[in-house]
Amino acid sequence: MWTDFESDGVRQLKNPVLIVAVSTSMQQYKALYSQARELGEYMMRKMGHEKIGTVRTSAFPPEIIVRSEGISSLPECSLYLIRGRRDILLFAGDTSPADEQYEFARFLLDKAKEMGVTELYSVGARWAENPLPAEAEPQATGFATDPAGVAKLKKHGVKVLADEPAPFFSSMIVAMAKEVGIKGYKLSVDHGEPSPHARSVARLLGLLGAMAGFDIDLEELRAKAAPATPPSQSGNTSIYH
Repeated sequence: MWTDFESDGVRQLKNPVLIVAVSTSMQQYKALYSQARELGEYMMRKMGHEKIGTVRTSAFPPEIIVRSEGISSLPECSLYLIRGRRDILLFAGDTSPADEQYEFARFLLDKAKEMGVTELYSVGARWAENPLPAEAEPQATGFATDPAGVAKLKKHGVKVLADEPAPFFSSMIVAMAKEVGIKGYKLSVDHGEPSPHARSVARLLGLLGAMAGFDIDLEELRAKAAPATPPSQSGNTSIYH
């Protein structure tokens, strides 16, 4: 795996937590699966942050990003430091790894461990269920690396997943976190809300703030969110083949 990581030095961090908030850059999936990217962008708009590292890698999709004024660049993701009662390391950017996902997950986990991270939250859409009706309230689901983590999810009203696959990088990094001594949580939402996913992002951020210990103003998201009603469909919810 080719990786180019640029960092401007080590910081003294206070009980840091890593939040992984990256979504696919594939156009055919963006409308359904961009909740994590939107969450990361919202956090950076609402919380003071400092970019402390940027990564480009062959794990990202084989594409370039044409930015403003027609300027091209390789896709990249960055680590942002948000100071607070406990420091937050936010991993966000253009895309999620599409290849060499195990290798990239280990690369990011090793960096997090070096910076003193003991707890990780990865966010995104669930993937393995049929889309809910657009008017349905997004259901928060998740899993963790150990029984204590599962109990914490249940305490905060998260539906714990069981007996289903959880594919791709945002889930893999949670399972791999325990290999380096980091407690991991996946927080996801059942998809179906039209883009932009204001209700889904507000739900995820509310849970993140409560579980990881930070405050963030959600009024902008709540103002944008369409009213939700209970789902009207039932039956088999698996789309994973």
